[in-house]
Amino acid sequence: MAHLFKEISNCYFCFRWLESPVYLNCGYICCFQCLDSLEKTPEGDGVLCPTCSVVSLKEDIIPAKKLGALVNKIKNLEPELNFILTMDQGMKIFQVNMTLDVDTAQDHLIISDDLLSVYHTPQKQNRKKCAERFHTSPCVLGSSRFTSGRHYWEVVVGTSKEWDIGICKESINRKEAIYLSEKNGFWTMGVREKKVYSASTDPLTVLLVNPRLHRVGIFLDMLEKGVSFWDLSDGSHIYTFLEIPDTDPFRPFFSPASSYPDDDQKQALSICPVTNPGIFGLPVNPQ
Repeated sequence: MAHLFKEISNCYFCFRWLESPVYLNCGYICCFQCLDSLEKTPEGDGVLCPTCSVVSLKEDIIPAKKLGALVNKIKNLEPELNFILTMDQGMKIFQVNMTLDVDTAQDHLIISDDLLSVYHTPQKQNRKKCAERFHTSPCVLGSSRFTSGRHYWEVVVGTSKEWDIGICKESINRKEAIYLSEKNGFWTMGVREKKVYSASTDPLTVLLVNPRLHRVGIFLDMLEKGVSFWDLSDGSHIYTFLEIPDTDPFRPFFSPASSYPDDDQKQALSICPVTNPGIFGLPVNPQ
């Protein structure tokens, strides 16, 4: 609920708290002051919706007074919401002892000897042919296969300028180029150019993330049908996908940045090993 409150309170255009929100002709919502930044009609008597290009004339724009009042109340609750959206350290009891599945790694990916790190290289690797392998996109799956329960793992993203991590359906088509979106069976977050963070909704959801993000916690809760991402520097919430389907097994997903020989390993993604295996009792798939 706290996640939904925060999400509905953001302007679709500037991604900040809605200020004096208004509705356009098509139902698009933005701050009143954001109207000046929208594309204008050639005649200058209207604005174009940034998502569907429907024209809204001045008389079509309606103040969203009730929504504005709700947002003001939510803003006053921000300290409580931030507290609710702080990572529960109890998640770590579900930490999974996983490695990377080499048989799924695309041929331009290097997997470390301990099977915990991956980075991209321009040189193609001479690996055996596998039906499970990604053919085109630089992706690799984790060894774990999730069909029920709760599961947690941590990934070091380091200083990489581009990456995507999360989960995907085991049944995804690995022979074609990958387009990350929920409708294609991917629930991921990532970054481009080390500054634009987004979640793989359709369209993409831009995320407000600490630009020095270094380590991400991922919590898959198949009981509540959600997967959430956390900034482990301060335990702050990044994003949660809700209502994920449970018709397919899920696999951890990793896609490092394409790179050049002089910075290959700077672009690595690394799974954090379980720090205290003694406290993690049950295997991922007990059966």
